Amino acid sequence: MGDRGLEDARASRLVAVDERDLRFVPRAQGSFSVYWRDVHACAVQALSAGEPVLLAPLVDFAYVRGCEEAGLDPRSEKGFRAYAGRWVPRNELWSFAGETADEMLLQMKREQQAWATAVRCRSVFDAVNAQHPGAEAWARSYSAGVLTALTEEAVRRVESRGGAGGRIALVAKAGDLELGSYAMPVGVIGGAAHVPDRDRERFVALLGASLVAASSGVLTLVTGDDGPVQVWTVGRQGLVPSDHGELILEPNDARGRSATYVPGFPLPSPA
Repeated sequence: MGDRGLEDARASRLVAVDERDLRFVPRAQGSFSVYWRDVHACAVQALSAGEPVLLAPLVDFAYVRGCEEAGLDPRSEKGFRAYAGRWVPRNELWSFAGETADEMLLQMKREQQAWATAVRCRSVFDAVNAQHPGAEAWARSYSAGVLTALTEEAVRRVESRGGAGGRIALVAKAGDLELGSYAMPVGVIGGAAHVPDRDRERFVALLGASLVAASSGVLTLVTGDDGPVQVWTVGRQGLVPSDHGELILEPNDARGRSATYVPGFPLPSPA
């Protein structure tokens, strides 16, 4: 990778994840289902040959903006190839491991949502940093502390009640703009919380951007198969335990029973 860091990489393939974005893919013909079968078949073939398969989702507004900034036509093959060949953080690429075509599509839709959220967060941080240098560093540091408090609570509840771990979810909105949403599992291994680095980075960025943009939103934590969902609102006062969990996210668990929402425990206050 030359001068590039070990954590930078190029995607094996930039992929559209819905019919709408096929208009940007060079030489794409036929329906989206035909296109996706080809994407999956190529991924399987490369994996069988021993090649790592790192996929990136096409995010339309970021793609168009990136091409225009480079003076390229987003509907041209040159524009697509140049954008697809960018170096990006390795953690942001999804590694194909032999999933079915349907499983791969579901995962790439999740990746597209996460990438779109990351672009919006970057815009928020850039705007705030221009007026208040250091705001991003503060927001990320505080958000990392919140995540630590949440994972420690997940470990405590798993140790006292059993279960495999928990799940954290965050939804944020800045004015009329949806800033984004992110959900991630929290594993508990050997009495310690386990959160993959890519999940940690994405959560910290979204919560941090939500706070500096004075967004409105909701944060939740649930542990175990039938534990209560702890809820906080995100706003100008930071993170406040909330009684309004029934208004957001998942009103029912996987088995169709009504979830129980409760105000979350006190989280660290912003300095």
